[in-house]
Amino acid sequence: MNIGIIGTGNMGKALIGGLLKTYNQNISICAFDLNESAYSGLPPTVKVSHPQSWFEQDSAPDAIVISVKPADVTNAINTICSVGAMISKSLLISIAAGVSIASLEKLLPAKSRVCRVMPNTPALISEGISAISMNKYCSSEDNSLVHSIFKACGKAINVPEKMMNAVTGLSGSGPAYVFLFIEAMIEGGISAGLTYDAARECALQTIIGATRMVLETGESPAVLKSKVMSPAGTTASGLLALEKNGFKYSVISAILEATKKSEQLGI
Repeated sequence: MNIGIIGTGNMGKALIGGLLKTYNQNISICAFDLNESAYSGLPPTVKVSHPQSWFEQDSAPDAIVISVKPADVTNAINTICSVGAMISKSLLISIAAGVSIASLEKLLPAKSRVCRVMPNTPALISEGISAISMNKYCSSEDNSLVHSIFKACGKAINVPEKMMNAVTGLSGSGPAYVFLFIEAMIEGGISAGLTYDAARECALQTIIGATRMVLETGESPAVLKSKVMSPAGTTASGLLALEKNGFKYSVISAILEATKKSEQLGI
């Protein structure tokens, strides 16, 4: 597998690290960033070079990943388009939030194979979820390739592009919602008398364990929730307090508001 990556910030480095860990000697990675300081910390096996050199001797990367901020996408694509028609030999993958496939197609030669991906920050520790949308020129082989790339940083799923804003509101912004919930659990434990360290450990392992129960049992969260409750018990009292304060409504509203904001920011 031969991959070119433009943009070596946090997400670019996460992708590089995941790919090297997963594929080791079976992958070649070239990287480019307009900000040379972004190369700091790259593994020595990554070849830092201008994209023009990626297309020498009539060869081309299997895929080129655009890992830059939305405002920098045009410059990034112009950089690789300088190689001319050769660019059409590579699958172009963009992880720039809010930049549509149609916008990317306008910057590329006709019938270019274009893929839009929305990862999230747990990709930094290979526990991310990436949503994938592809244009009509992509093949099943292209789909397999992009899954191979992003499964190196966690899990990957296909979604229609019209659902990308919803993905942004749910899993793109979702880690921050979870961090807020963890923070609240820790503070609740401290308020009940626990030390910070004890509250933190209890909160984190509770969330990890509960998540694994949903994953491994295949039961719905509602069923598992009911199994924790007993009549007039502590859990029922705690859940009642959450619902009195609109917990579920607040979470749903947060996802819908973040989705709406993603729609407004879309390019």
